[in-house]
Amino acid sequence: MLDLHEKVLLVLLCNIDENNSRSYDTFFGVVRSFNDNCVVVERCGGGEEVRLPYADNIFKTATDEWYELKNGSWSDEVDFIVQLDVFSNDLAYERFGGENTL
Repeated sequence: MLDLHEKVLLVLLCNIDENNSRSYDTFFGVVRSFNDNCVVVERCGGGEEVRLPYADNIFKTATDEWYELKNGSWSDEVDFIVQLDVFSNDLAYERFGGENTL
């Protein structure tokens, strides 16, 4: 298990509905707690908590010196990058969950 305590994440969530409409949520966050099943991330600048599933293979080590989001926010302290597909319901998952969506 990775030590994620207080690590900074660049999180990229692709929200997919049953019509294959996609919206994206990208943010920097700090890991507040984690266990074998769940990672609790606090969004930087907003304080809102987001729960992500835990799996070693979804946390990719950050390699760039700094990252900038489309909204202009940036960070030079990113430890890991996380990319996840989020399906709005079971039908969306049934239709598009088997694809390599990201």
